[in-house]
Amino acid sequence: MHWPVTLKPARQMLDKGIAKAMQMQLSVCIAIVDSGSNLLAFVRMDDAVPGAIDLAQRKARTSALFRTASAELGALSGPGQSLWSIEQSNGGLTSFAGGLPIVDQAGRCLGAIGVSGGTAVEDEIIARACL
Repeated sequence: MHWPVTLKPARQMLDKGIAKAMQMQLSVCIAIVDSGSNLLAFVRMDDAVPGAIDLAQRKARTSALFRTASAELGALSGPGQSLWSIEQSNGGLTSFAGGLPIVDQAGRCLGAIGVSGGTAVEDEIIARACL
């Protein structure tokens, strides 16, 4: 059995994300969830838009539940695609970029990160910096 992400490494990931966002001159929200998609750590930077609070958490939940980047799920969930309207499942997901799974060296999903507040590309850059 493997353990999910714990608070100490989650806080370190938040710090890395905050540093990257500051370098990019962005104010974002960053959410970290465990492997069951339960919120473990969260930060809302000063001046981050209120709508980013929910989106960051949904991006993290999406990545944890499906063990993939939220953008990859998004590519499969557009009109006419095999996962069309999946965002309506599991209490609400999102297909925007900015959610990434946290995996161990064996490839097991330990949790996920979600970032919101910039463009989709900026959010994903910050999420990658958290890892």
